[in-house]
Amino acid sequence: MRTALTFLILFCLGVPAACAASHEVAVPPWAQYVQSLPGYRPRRQVSGTIRSWGHGFLKVMMREWEQGFQRFQPHVRFRDDLLSSGAAMAGLYTGRANLGVLAREIVPMEAAAYRKVAGQKPFPVTVLTGSYTDPDKIMALGVFVNRDNPLARLDFRQLAAIFGAQQSRGEPHGIRTWGQLGLGGSWKNRPLHPYSGPAADEAPWFYFSQTVMRGSTLWNCALKQLAGAAGPGGKRINGYQRAVDAVAADRDGIALTSAGYRNPHARLVAIAVGPGGPYIEPTLAQVADREYPLSRAVKFYINDGPKIAPDPVVVEFLRYILSRQGQEQVLREGSFLPLTPSVVTRQLKKLPASM
Repeated sequence: MRTALTFLILFCLGVPAACAASHEVAVPPWAQYVQSLPGYRPRRQVSGTIRSWGHGFLKVMMREWEQGFQRFQPHVRFRDDLLSSGAAMAGLYTGRANLGVLAREIVPMEAAAYRKVAGQKPFPVTVLTGSYTDPDKIMALGVFVNRDNPLARLDFRQLAAIFGAQQSRGEPHGIRTWGQLGLGGSWKNRPLHPYSGPAADEAPWFYFSQTVMRGSTLWNCALKQLAGAAGPGGKRINGYQRAVDAVAADRDGIALTSAGYRNPHARLVAIAVGPGGPYIEPTLAQVADREYPLSRAVKFYINDGPKIAPDPVVVEFLRYILSRQGQEQVLREGSFLPLTPSVVTRQLKKLPASM
């Protein structure tokens, strides 16, 4: 699927007239976003070394951006130490790096350590929308129920009461039966069976706990966390797919997992932040346009404060990443999703002025 999608995007980027004339091939909306972005124009020629510390799964993307940037800025050099997101903030506040590369959300201890050592707040810049399917590339989250279940939608307050043990959003009690979600008839007194992918201390569940459960890390004690396991023929099935498969086999199941996984006997529900909606289906297009509330983003961190000033070379590199050329390279990578024009505009406005 990824290969075919990437080919389609590249084909349409390269020959837009042919795509426009075809009645069979449509340009994905997230490819159209990129074509409306302004091209990169150097404010001035810069030189120096960009030293990045952070996540290893961004190595390919970083290499593409670096090579593209050097076509405009040939005097800039790069030194990448991309092993783990856990190194990103330490690299910044120790002076070993001037660009922190995170492929997950920053955790409170990292932000506190940066503030303590650097004497200023960490400065994030959104550079990518996360993937739809790849758990290593900051995937969007989805909630699945069995195909026979009539439930169509959920809001954050209900999700917190289903998957959490602490009622962080004001529900009078936890939601443990389908009747508490408004289902009647034979469903009314049936218990919910919650599932998720791997351990709740991994990045996707930290994101969910911060975003939906308002910082609570107390999970429903009935939650079954599914690690990867061998499937038929010895093929390994990761925990995110196993959670979807568990719901497919359990009429009372509800799973918090990657939005991009599938089983014909399970289906996704629409999600809203509040009970008034809007309720958004977690389709690839809705994740790409950032309307779906459990979409996630990749953020890079830089120094920007009175004690450690921003590096003009890094700021110029971020301007390139946020340009049409930089986001076209995201399309070519094939797993991450490019930013929408509105997100790009906000990020460019917040960048420190080049010195």
